Amino acid sequence: MSLLGDAFVIIKKDWKLLATLNALYLCVIIIGATIAMITPGLQSSMIEFTGSETISGPSGAPIPASLDEAVVATASYFLRSFVVNTLALITIPSIILPFWAPIIGAARFFIWGVTYVSPLEGVLSMGKLMPEYVAMLLEGEAYIIAIFASVRQLVIALESASISMKWALKRYTETVAETLRLLAITAILLAIASLYQAIVMPVLTAP
Repeated sequence: MSLLGDAFVIIKKDWKLLATLNALYLCVIIIGATIAMITPGLQSSMIEFTGSETISGPSGAPIPASLDEAVVATASYFLRSFVVNTLALITIPSIILPFWAPIIGAARFFIWGVTYVSPLEGVLSMGKLMPEYVAMLLEGEAYIIAIFASVRQLVIALESASISMKWALKRYTETVAETLRLLAITAILLAIASLYQAIVMPVLTAP
């Protein structure tokens, strides 16, 4: 079976866990947005802290003037989101500390909820936020699948530990390999998100 085929088989098998994580992180975003609306100044402070008015980075990204510029911008977004935000911040630490992924995921989605969901006068109009929601959906689902892969490692290891530690270690090693297959879906979603953020968003959010 192909790499993607294997990944979809894993998702089909454990779809309830993936659905639970989607619902959980949607709640986290809503909580963050609610806190931002009832706490004046928090959203502005968070934008100042992160240095970004959008999930892609500082606002006002130029529209690519050539194919080369579009490719460079897309590659830059992809490398940041996949290599840094996924591999370095989620997947690799979670191989050693499986509980790390849901924690770092909750922090990221909470920050998104506080910062990029509600309009902010003079900074984020509703017109500018609508394209953000699409980017958030694509990039967010990619991260959730990476988190899902890491959480599976923990769940399967705990279930297997009731049999024996040797069996738990064997199953854990197997799920780490399955995590690499699931990352193929994460990479595809982030590639689409990168194209959207590099080419489409600058057009949609241009003054």
